[in-house]
Amino acid sequence: MSEIQIAGIMRDLSHLREVVCAVPGKGKDGAELRVAISFGLHTISKGCDHGFHDMIDENGKPRQFDEARYAFSLGLQELARRMIDQNYFCWESADRNRAMNYAVIDVAPGRIQQLADGTHQVVFFYLYPASGVSADVNLVITSCHSREVVFSRLKRRYNIHTLLRTCLFKAKRIP
Repeated sequence: MSEIQIAGIMRDLSHLREVVCAVPGKGKDGAELRVAISFGLHTISKGCDHGFHDMIDENGKPRQFDEARYAFSLGLQELARRMIDQNYFCWESADRNRAMNYAVIDVAPGRIQQLADGTHQVVFFYLYPASGVSADVNLVITSCHSREVVFSRLKRRYNIHTLLRTCLFKAKRIP
């Protein structure tokens, strides 16, 4: 889907196209690790009841276009590349269905100690092995929205490069 019409207005979705980036020296035998980054419809929509929906998600659930999520999604490609390039920290987080994902906020690793509890724009993703043709690992950004974060409650933080390499070498979905 390259665009969607909402209330008579065409919305461009080209920023949600899959992109591939590389991490030098982190792949097998010191090769570059290629990461295919894709984006789910939850990055531009929120849950709703049937009859009030603008779209149906990947799982057949009704979704309603969300202006705030759409606005944030316009910078998701750049954020995803930055979180890989700068090796951001993330943590495990369960969604409403108790499925585990990783969560990350747009904070460079050098500023992680300065974080204050409160409302942050949180990006949720998971990793799984790629076919190896154009990428080694798939990073799927499932959603992004404002959420209360209490950093002292986070049991463990992971850096992105470690997770990418774990996914590559264990050849399984994480978390």
